[in-house]
Amino acid sequence: MDNIKTDKNNYDFQRQQLPDGRKMPRRFSLNAFDHRPFEQFARLDKMDWRFWTPLVVIVTSLNIVWWYLPLHYSSHTLQVPFTWQLAPMMGYTLTTSIAIALIITQNFRSYLSYLFIVLGTLFTFTSLIQTRQEIFWLLLLFNALLIIIQQLWLGIQNILGLLLFGALATFTIPIALFYVQNDFITQRFLIYLLPVFFSFFFYFTPIIMPNPNGRKLSILTVALFIVAIFSHHVDFGIIFILLFSCAAFILQFTKAKIGNWQNMLYVLLQMISLIIMYH
Repeated sequence: MDNIKTDKNNYDFQRQQLPDGRKMPRRFSLNAFDHRPFEQFARLDKMDWRFWTPLVVIVTSLNIVWWYLPLHYSSHTLQVPFTWQLAPMMGYTLTTSIAIALIITQNFRSYLSYLFIVLGTLFTFTSLIQTRQEIFWLLLLFNALLIIIQQLWLGIQNILGLLLFGALATFTIPIALFYVQNDFITQRFLIYLLPVFFSFFFYFTPIIMPNPNGRKLSILTVALFIVAIFSHHVDFGIIFILLFSCAAFILQFTKAKIGNWQNMLYVLLQMISLIIMYH
């Protein structure tokens, strides 16, 4: 009887643990620590291609989103060519995108991301950026958010953190690129960026809030993104954007645990959707 009781206790204890020995997170809790899923059961080796592939895809996708819009608008609407004054921004966007990729692929607990946040901050102190005070403070504010959002004790991995991230990811780097290239900002360009904000608001909902609250919120965010799509432009490509949006919406409800690949797909689908929308 004692052996049976011991086996039962061991079984109950193991049910409360993940396969790698960590404690099973509580589903119903107001604690931000319990709202982060533990999808990546086994830690991947830094030399494993499964570790690098999501990083490369996320970094590439974010840089395409940030650079394509202001350069496309400047060249096609304002007829302004590319300028090498944007060189410091290349360093900033690269290091910042790497920091974001590390954050979202390591469950918002990446000490290495702090190194790239610091490197990105150093690029803001170049003369071409520092002399433009508004741009300088905007970029520093974005870097500060990337540090703050990883502090689970602050509890901003919720709709507030999602709104802050979406707003800063949309209205810092693209505006900085546009301003450095053209030396002014137009109201039309700010309106031009609104679908980008709603895309961050939708596609990053399951990344920042991978819990039941996030899945409920995604019903609202996908609706807002679809409204933004139709208000911006309507053509044949909108069919593909709607399909990608539906795929991202359904993906967060899947039971299969694909870890970093799931977050990678959200960012990749966002990039493809925006390229189709602004082509």
